Amino acid sequence: MRAGFMMRLQGEENKQFRISALDRRHLGLLLVHLRPQAVRLAVAVIAIMLTSGITLVFPYLLKIAVDRHIAESDMTGLIIVVGLYFGLTLVQWFASVSQGILCGRIGHNVVEALRRDLYAGVLRHSLSFFRKQRIGEVISRLTNDVNSLSDFVSTGVIHVINDVFTLCGILVMMFVLDVRLAIVTCISIPVIAFGTRYIGRKMRESYAALRQEIAAVNVGVQQGVSGMRVTQSLGREQTGIEQFEGLNLRNMKANMKASFFFALLFPLMSVSNMLSIVLVLTYGGSLVGRGAITVGTLLAFFGYVNRFFGPVREMTLVYNSFQSAAASLQRVGEYLNAEPDVKPPGSPVRLGQNVEGTVTIDHVTFKYPPGINEGPQLDAVRTAGQDRETVLHNVHFRVEPGSVVALVGPTGAGKTTLALLLARLYDPNEGRILIDGVDLRMMSFSDLRRIVSLVPQDVYLFPDTIGENIRYGRLDATEEEVREAARLAQANTFIEQLPLGYDTPVGEGGARLSGGQKQLVSLARTFLANPRVLILDEPTANVDVITESLIQQGLRELVSGRTTFVIAHRFSTVKEADRIVLLEHGVVSGIGSHAELMSSSESYRTLYEKQWARNGEVHIDEDARPE
Repeated sequence: MRAGFMMRLQGEENKQFRISALDRRHLGLLLVHLRPQAVRLAVAVIAIMLTSGITLVFPYLLKIAVDRHIAESDMTGLIIVVGLYFGLTLVQWFASVSQGILCGRIGHNVVEALRRDLYAGVLRHSLSFFRKQRIGEVISRLTNDVNSLSDFVSTGVIHVINDVFTLCGILVMMFVLDVRLAIVTCISIPVIAFGTRYIGRKMRESYAALRQEIAAVNVGVQQGVSGMRVTQSLGREQTGIEQFEGLNLRNMKANMKASFFFALLFPLMSVSNMLSIVLVLTYGGSLVGRGAITVGTLLAFFGYVNRFFGPVREMTLVYNSFQSAAASLQRVGEYLNAEPDVKPPGSPVRLGQNVEGTVTIDHVTFKYPPGINEGPQLDAVRTAGQDRETVLHNVHFRVEPGSVVALVGPTGAGKTTLALLLARLYDPNEGRILIDGVDLRMMSFSDLRRIVSLVPQDVYLFPDTIGENIRYGRLDATEEEVREAARLAQANTFIEQLPLGYDTPVGEGGARLSGGQKQLVSLARTFLANPRVLILDEPTANVDVITESLIQQGLRELVSGRTTFVIAHRFSTVKEADRIVLLEHGVVSGIGSHAELMSSSESYRTLYEKQWARNGEVHIDEDARPE
């Protein structure tokens, strides 16, 4: 079976997790989410102590019943003991039910708050985070890892308290009854200690590996579903099955390894339990024969011995849960404690409603953070003095309010990177980008998103209706405003021809709409957002001529009065611009109109002739050529 491709998509080694390596900050995160449940937790602990306390009384009641009443044929006293036993059982049942309800509620509340904060933390990260992390990995931490923590919080923590209290109480009662038998019972404890330590280490390693394999399966599923169109178009279904089977087998082997070590725990407890029973029976029987202890004491001791190994078994189960939860807490904490690359300002500069839209790119230099593929930036040749990883180098120009600027250049020139910086999806390493003289890094995110809007070439629509996707531009928009935005974007014609109109579901990622229709819906969404600065990543790419005409009409309405940056690959887009900025290898090599650049820039002239004129978009303007 071949799993190489999906394994490379996973890209992570199975690192062995050690509890000693657990960051204390992550434990603090768990305590923060437990703090609002303090009252419920306290009541649950009281219920647990009551349950455990009653458990400790039962063997002693047996001793009293045998030694004082059965041996002396005292039926009245025996009935009283039986009634007391029955009453305590009812109290224990009520306390146990209350404990279960409270623990379940605590666990569900903690997991809800933890998952909410984790999701909010993920959304606060910049694009660099999502280029480093795979979607399946993020989903795994939001689901599997949080669920693992929920199981431990709802049952594990409470069981630890219950088991420790019960175990200590049993030891005390055994020493009270007879020190000699208590010491004999404790002989088996080293067997448990050494066995649990060895098995626990193996379980820790196997559960860390299992979490990685679960994440790998999630990544494989996500990648397989996302790439289904390519898979089916090339007839690679069988290859995809084989690749996923490799991941699935690795996950199964990790599960089997974890299950194997988990299965060793119960036999270890059983052997230790039987060893203690044999020792107590042998030595205790001899004590009864010599009259050193009563039969009731021996029976009570057997009761305590059996109950002694119950908490020990439970603690091994909790230890198993703790191993898994500790690894999950480490993974969840890494996300929650990670600092975003793009941070909100401490004291933001507030911009009013009357933003002019003057944009200044002030000597901007940028390279992608380490570990991130440069995305649109290919291995373009750098000019002298530039770092190999520098995507933009000392870019500087100013755009007046309401003007349209076309960003042109060969593939890998840095056009899309500049667009991402303008939307502050990344921050420049050097220099500044200013709107009306205010650095983007000094604006609040709410002001920035209100003023600047990026319309990417690859449009994403949510799996909702057309109307709701348009309304996403401004969530409080009325139905009339949604329809007006669609009309201005030239999207109303095709929408109203659909049987359900604006209530038409678009499918996952807009799968039920054509590329051009998705682009029109995206433009309508941008109309509704009403930004002052607009960034368009070639909105007319990959559409037919008729749809391109509709998009161009919508764009004319959209850019009117707005400062607009257009990443242009078609001359039909370039010719609408007031100015053209030519980027080469991350450097601005020319700024001006089409005629000016044709006269002054050999690179622009070559780009025009090879990329546009020879594609049949336009005829070369001979008057624009230099003499």
